[in-house]
Parts: sequence; structure tokens; C-alpha cells
Amino acid sequence: MRGAPFREMPALMARICGICPVSHLITAAKACDELLAVRIPPTAVKLRKIMNLAQMVQSHALSFFYLSAPDFLLGMDADPAQRNIYGVLAQNPTMARGGIAVRKFGQNVIEVLGKQRIHPAWIIPGGVAEPLSEERRDALLATVAPAKTFASETLAWFVSLFSDLQAEVATFANFDSLYMGLASADGGLEYYDGQLKIMDSRGGTVLEPHIDPYGYQKVIGEAVESFSYLKSPYYVPLGYPQGMMRVGPLARLHIAGHTGTPLADAALQASRACRARPATVASTTTTPA
Repeated sequence: MRGAPFREMPALMARICGICPVSHLITAAKACDELLAVRIPPTAVKLRKIMNLAQMVQSHALSFFYLSAPDFLLGMDADPAQRNIYGVLAQNPTMARGGIAVRKFGQNVIEVLGKQRIHPAWIIPGGVAEPLSEERRDALLATVAPAKTFASETLAWFVSLFSDLQAEVATFANFDSLYMGLASADGGLEYYDGQLKIMDSRGGTVLEPHIDPYGYQKVIGEAVESFSYLKSPYYVPLGYPQGMMRVGPLARLHIAGHTGTPLADAALQASRACRARPATVASTTTTPA
């Protein structure tokens, strides 16, 4: 970006990834808001959040139905040649087609708002490029119910698997670490704004009070390993590697006190009833939250 107009940053940053371009787009646009010293209108915030949630839907649908469902449905030791979305289609056509439809729903919301599914340039410094018309709004609303129904049914099926997967739950990627994510002022799930919250492997809050994301350099450092080109972030007070943190969906579920909607809150409690919080070896004797 050096030497380029800062307004080009969101469109360029979105091209970091073809799976999650919206995340980079929003992050860069928010940085530009700061450069402009503006607070965008509430409607623009809501429109940005809609596209961000649509990104979450399509990305998580890809992860669950295309990458994870074959393991859950066919078995983790099944033939890899069959353990894929085509195997899911043969074993359970309804799930395969429904999963494709849910991902398409998320992509469609992005396309309706941003005019294209991948690398949309609709979110810009200072807000969004254009408002959402009533006609496009109503078209989107008409597609919500089927996607919501299938997602709810799939979630219920997924939770029902937990009793048969206790060995996998207790061991897979199960190691002590910190968890970091955004939290709202009242401790709820947050994707767009909020404060940084860090939880340890026993469920205790590490960072209190929670820190404004703009002060992240006070608590997040970056280590370099000889075996990787990637930076390894860590919690500065604990050092590296003791301060290693996990982020993403698992961290969000541990950190969030609530999600903000009745259905999602019920699902959150259902998942916690099946497993301790956090889900690590260190907490196997902890009473489920």
C-alpha cells in the first residue's frame, strides 16, 4: 500500500483471501475510517454487519458441510476416496444439498449487497458504497427462512453426535492454551466491534479489564519460528510459547457469555452441556458451564 491512495486499501486487502475476503475488506475499511477520523452512520454499521455475518455463514457452511460432515457422517476412518462431499451426497443427499444451499445463501447475501460474491468492493472508507434498496432487502428476507430452518436442523443433528464422539472430543487438538476474541460491553458474542477478551485453559479471564482493540500491541507480541514463514502471536505478559493463543470459532464459543438471539443462545448452552468450557484436557473434570 505504500505510495498508493489509502482509499484503495480495502479493495486490495480483500484479495488476501478468496474464502474470507469480506473479513479483510471490513478490517481495512475500519482502518480507513480511523484515518478519516469519522464515525460512520448506524445504518452503514448494520449493513457492514450483515455482509460480515453472510461471510460467516458461507465460510462456516464450507467448513462444516464440505470438510467436517464427511468425517461425522461416514466415520473418521472411512476411505478418503469416499470421505468427501460426494460421499456425503451418496450417503445423505438431503444434507449435501442443504449444505450447498446454506453456503449459497451466504454468498447470495454478499452478492446482493456487494454486486459480486468474491472480492466485493462495496464496503468503503466512511461507510458503504450505496444503500440497500427495499426491493433487494425484501428479496434477501425471502431467502432467510429456508436457510435458517436447515441450519437449525443440522445443528440439532450435530449436537446429537457428541455422545458418540467423546473420545475424539477429549483428545483432538486438545491442549492447554489461551483463547482470544472480541466481546461486547456486556460480554456477548461480537464479530464487528467490541473489546479484546482473553481466557485461559481453565476458564479464567486473563485480561481484566478487557482492552480496546486499538491497544492490541500492549498485550499481543509476535514470535518467529525457524520452520514457518508465519508469525506466532502470543500474550506478552506470559511470553512465548506459554502465552500462545487460539482464536476463531472455538475461542468465540468459550469467551461469549451469550450470543444475542434466543435460538443461538439455546444452541450455545446445548453445546456446553455436552462438554466443559473450555474444551481442553485441563478442564476435563470441570463441571460443564
